[in-house]
Amino acid sequence: METTSSNASLSGASRAASGPTIAFDSIDGPPVGVFNRLVDNISAEAQGRALAIASREGVANYRVRGYLAAQVIKGRTHISWVWDVYDDDKFRTLRITGEEAGGRAGGDAWAVADEAMLRKIARLAVDRIAGHVANPSVPVADPPSAIAEAPEAPARPQRKRRAAAMPTAAEKLAMAASR
Repeated sequence: METTSSNASLSGASRAASGPTIAFDSIDGPPVGVFNRLVDNISAEAQGRALAIASREGVANYRVRGYLAAQVIKGRTHISWVWDVYDDDKFRTLRITGEEAGGRAGGDAWAVADEAMLRKIARLAVDRIAGHVANPSVPVADPPSAIAEAPEAPARPQRKRRAAAMPTAAEKLAMAASR
């Protein structure tokens, strides 16, 4: 499956915006089709907030790296995501994580990443990034998890539960990419 980490579509998202500029350096993990739809949603969310998006080759006050992973848990597909925000000194100033529960995807786990899910991921990410760059000294609250909203899958035999401290699939991808 072909994946991409380009951000070419984000480079002109909001030229008329003022304030700190943000460049999306990469978005790793999703296949090309999901990536393109996510980029479109991020661009729309950034424009709606007059957030200044720069090309990844250009000068920016903040740089963002995104990581998405699809994983099947108890027969349901979940899309985990991480957004790391770095300042112009290359220090990570914010990490945003989340996980969206989808349905049963069949053979392609990414098939659950529909327009509504990608819009929600983009909205949560851009909301948190915009709040952070507007006032970097104020902590930004974690978004509510969509996992509790999803209907439960039919009961199955209990498996060993994942410890709360274990990283999600997207966090593992982010850790591997930073090496």
